[in-house]
Amino acid sequence: MKPFRLDKVLDYRKHLRLDARNALAAAIADEQTLIKHQERIERQKDQQMEELATLARSQVVNVEAAARRRYFSGQLDIQLMMVAEQLRQARHVVDQQRMLLVKADQEVKALERLREKHFEEETSQLQRRTEIELSEQWQSSNWSW
Repeated sequence: MKPFRLDKVLDYRKHLRLDARNALAAAIADEQTLIKHQERIERQKDQQMEELATLARSQVVNVEAAARRRYFSGQLDIQLMMVAEQLRQARHVVDQQRMLLVKADQEVKALERLREKHFEEETSQLQRRTEIELSEQWQSSNWSW
């Protein structure tokens, strides 16, 4: 039986597919890290707003403490905007990596189908040759002069 002539290409495509899977996993991990960072900043901002509300309800208003809370809250808003932009970019990278993985997977499957077709044809030819040989043997053994 002849070996499949594109085995090396198939192995290479499988390697590319594995690389694409790893790249997608890394992109998803980066996205999850950014989401956790965003949630942490939002919790800090909520905490600052609660402390600001507590200061506003107190009998004695501490202007300096309130100003610090407002300033820090503003800084957290800036960080949230930056993280939101990074998250948007990370999601774009995840989408690109998904598309690359789909393409790599399609290329592997196409070569696997070719390999299956090759082996089916080889098996069929081998079976035909065997049948011909058996038929010739039978004819030669049953031929009477």
